[in-house]
Amino acid sequence: MMQLPRIPILAAVLLMAGIGTALAEKPLTIVVAYTAGGTTDTIARIIGARLQEKLGRTVIIENKAGATGQLGSRYVARSDPDGSTIQIATQTTHAVAPSLYPRIGYDALKDFTPIILAAWSPLVLVANPSLPVSNVKELIEYLKSRPGAVNYATGGRGDGSHLASLFFNKLTDVSPVAVPFQGEGPALPQVLGNHITYMFLSAPTAAAAVDANQLRGLAVTSKVRSSILQKVPTMVEAGVAGYEMVNWWGFFGPAGMSPDATGLLNKAISEVLKEPETHTKLTGLGYELTGSTPQAFEQYVKDENLKWAEVIRSQGLTAD
Repeated sequence: MMQLPRIPILAAVLLMAGIGTALAEKPLTIVVAYTAGGTTDTIARIIGARLQEKLGRTVIIENKAGATGQLGSRYVARSDPDGSTIQIATQTTHAVAPSLYPRIGYDALKDFTPIILAAWSPLVLVANPSLPVSNVKELIEYLKSRPGAVNYATGGRGDGSHLASLFFNKLTDVSPVAVPFQGEGPALPQVLGNHITYMFLSAPTAAAAVDANQLRGLAVTSKVRSSILQKVPTMVEAGVAGYEMVNWWGFFGPAGMSPDATGLLNKAISEVLKEPETHTKLTGLGYELTGSTPQAFEQYVKDENLKWAEVIRSQGLTAD
């Protein structure tokens, strides 16, 4: 009896679900709306490598940086909803930008199909060791004594690091000057080289530099301390009452994706997140893994939009 060639289970299910041979064989493109080397890119590449095997499809990571993630997001929103193009997005692109910018070119709630919430992580307020401060209180005093004279780096206008900084500025009544870059990757060397004195940096990116004493970790932005930076206090512990925020990452497709395509991608990514190797890699870098149903993720994104709209309105935050 002739033995049929074996194909990955999810690829076979794709065919049986009626999604079609073309889709099963078509590469899956994961759009990263930021530069290579940053946190979003790292998560995409770790998960994407495993998805390729699970789906039996070539997985391509495509970096489309620009406009603080809006360029890549617009691209995905306008893509064919056939399940071949998805985005790993952040709270910046899908919860903050809608309220922070007047025209972003997409509707975060209507132009996308939520697939799964994948991970979250705090940011870390880091400073170059040459800056004469050893804690948050001293940084605040330093900035207040030099209004408008101290620069800080961000990964771009309206990204997590920028919003964390604006929130910090508002709660502490300081007025440093933001210097935006196209992602954390280009911003980090500027702080390491003491060209810019400090920034809010994602915990996975900050950990190695803090551990090597290349940067001084002053505080983390989450309610609890980071598992990879246990010695660094929370912002509340450091004396900034009411300060709490995290970065999160999730997968979206264009609006109109079929429930079958959405469900299959949700299942595959969920399985990847539960794999010991993937879990060890990502948690070791400082990411807290979540996973969710598409419906739960949709509600989470709605709640995040409401939360950040209120924060931005009440704190008078702007992208300028």
